[in-house]
Amino acid sequence: MRTALRMVVAVALLGGAPAFCGGAVAQTLPTFQQYPLRDRVFGPGGALFPDYSNPSEGGTSYMTGVGSAKGAIFAAGTTDFNCQQTQVPTIKVLSAPAGAKIGIGFGRFVATGIDGGALGLNGGATTKCVGQTLKGTVVTYKGPRRPGETVSLRVTYPVTGAWYDHVVPVPAR
Repeated sequence: MRTALRMVVAVALLGGAPAFCGGAVAQTLPTFQQYPLRDRVFGPGGALFPDYSNPSEGGTSYMTGVGSAKGAIFAAGTTDFNCQQTQVPTIKVLSAPAGAKIGIGFGRFVATGIDGGALGLNGGATTKCVGQTLKGTVVTYKGPRRPGETVSLRVTYPVTGAWYDHVVPVPAR
């Protein structure tokens, strides 16, 4: 049974579904010129990433913001031109107040700024994602909160290895 199911799925992905369907359905299926194999598997409505849409412009933006988790003080992520998550940056704590517990994990955040990355054809296209909820690395803080204390972080973005240092104030309760 599993082998038969796999064969039907493979034939459908490769465009052979008309052989198994009636004439009316066969006329409505797109050709490989209209809907290439790459898009049938990876593109919008595809088998592996059905919600992904190919951006009209290339490049990756490095976004920063504040996480939605309790105690979140900073967050960073990478997006394509359509504000879809690409790869997750790594964050290293350079310094923190004594007695502080810093957590670093994957989560959602609202983009409030840009560290860098590719600019679109119109120059400032990376600002398109500012204000949107994105996914990335979120830093949380637990511990004493004294006025004027800060946490120093180094954010390293994947592929290029570009890094930026951030000094984040510890918010008062």
